[in-house]
Amino acid sequence: MVTILELGIRDRFEFVQTKWPHAWGTRTVVPHPEFMGDTPVARIPTLVTADFTLADSHSICDYLNGEFGNFRLLARDGAARWRALATISIANAIIEAQISRRAELLRSEHERSNDFIDKMRDRQLRCYEALEKQVSAFGAEFDLAQITTAVACGYDDWRYGSDWRDVAPKLAAWFDAVSPRPSLRTTQPAETPQA
Repeated sequence: MVTILELGIRDRFEFVQTKWPHAWGTRTVVPHPEFMGDTPVARIPTLVTADFTLADSHSICDYLNGEFGNFRLLARDGAARWRALATISIANAIIEAQISRRAELLRSEHERSNDFIDKMRDRQLRCYEALEKQVSAFGAEFDLAQITTAVACGYDDWRYGSDWRDVAPKLAAWFDAVSPRPSLRTTQPAETPQA
């Protein structure tokens, strides 16, 4: 959604609000049949076109960037693309750890693994330390690497608090500077409506 807003193409898409019970973290949840028909992997976000379905954020953003953004947010090829993808892969690892951590926290106290929760938190903090070393190379253009990084930072602030800021103070300052962007304010994290 941040990518769509940054590219100014919101009017080209229909948005469908998903609803998930909190039980998704502990058991199989069967979403609406139409959703399952569009995406057998049952992931959000999912982009459904007349020709294909993309069911992960990175491939969706790469498609939007190429088809609607003239490769403004991520270079088509070359060293700039690979540097951005290196940053995106670290930020995506944070997001994956956030989701795994959340799923485990949704379990009852006697079912959950605190070791696993700590493992995911440690992964997040290691990745923030790595991004801390890269933030000085962020360019003036708010590109896909920065979008992915900002989404990870914003979710951590909302869901888990500010402990990541202690290991990445320059990154935290960068995030505070970019977080007033309309695309980030409009898409601030919130609980998914319950099914």
